[in-house]
Amino acid sequence: MSLRVCCIDDSPTCTHGLRQAMVSAGHGLIGTLNRLDGLDAFLSENPCDIIISELRVASTDLFDACQSVLEKHSGSKLIVYSYDENPTHVARACAMDVWDYIPKRYSVQRLVQSCESIATGQRPLDSLIVVTKQFLLHPHKPPESLTVPLTRREYQILIHLSLGLSNRDISKSLSISLETVKEHVQNVLRKLQINDRTAAAIWSLRNGVPTLRFDTIG
Repeated sequence: MSLRVCCIDDSPTCTHGLRQAMVSAGHGLIGTLNRLDGLDAFLSENPCDIIISELRVASTDLFDACQSVLEKHSGSKLIVYSYDENPTHVARACAMDVWDYIPKRYSVQRLVQSCESIATGQRPLDSLIVVTKQFLLHPHKPPESLTVPLTRREYQILIHLSLGLSNRDISKSLSISLETVKEHVQNVLRKLQINDRTAAAIWSLRNGVPTLRFDTIG
C-alpha cells in the first residue's frame, strides 16, 4: 500500500532526507511545508494519510497551532519526528492521540515502519506513544511518603500534573470531562496541602512519584 505523506519541517535537509526515504519505501511525499499556518489549506487540497512534523516549526508549537486543524482532518495520522524528547511533550502528544512520536536520533527506517504500521491499525510496541499510554494509565503504587491517601484516579491526575499537562490534556488522556478533571485536581491539591500545579510537580519530584524515562528506548 502506497501512502500519501506530508512533511512539515523548517529544515530543507530533513525534508530532502524524508523524501528519499519515502520514495525508496514505495510511498509518495505529496508535499512539504516549512510553516504551520498553511497546513489547513494544504490538507483541504491534498488529502494525505500521514503528516510527519517537527514539534516546533519556525518557532511555532505544532500542538498549539494545529490542534483544531488536526481534528478537522482526522483522516490524516500525525507522527511527530523531532529532536525534542521532553517527556512532557511526548505525554501531550499521547493525550492528543498522535500516532507516534519518533526522536530524530532513531534510524529513518524506524520512521518508515511507524508509517506503515498505520495500515495495520497497530502502533509498534516500542512506540513512545504506546510506552507513554501504558505509563499514564497504569495503576502505579503511591509513594510511602504520601500520608494522605489519594484515590487511584487522583493519583493518575497527580502523575499527569507532574508532567506539566493542562486540564484539557488530562481530560483527553483519561477520557473524562474537563469539569471532572478540575474537581480531581482541586482534591489532589487540597489533600497534599499545596497551592498550585507547579507545587504538585515539585512535590512529585521530591517524593518519588514515577516519571517517564526514554533513555533506554531506541
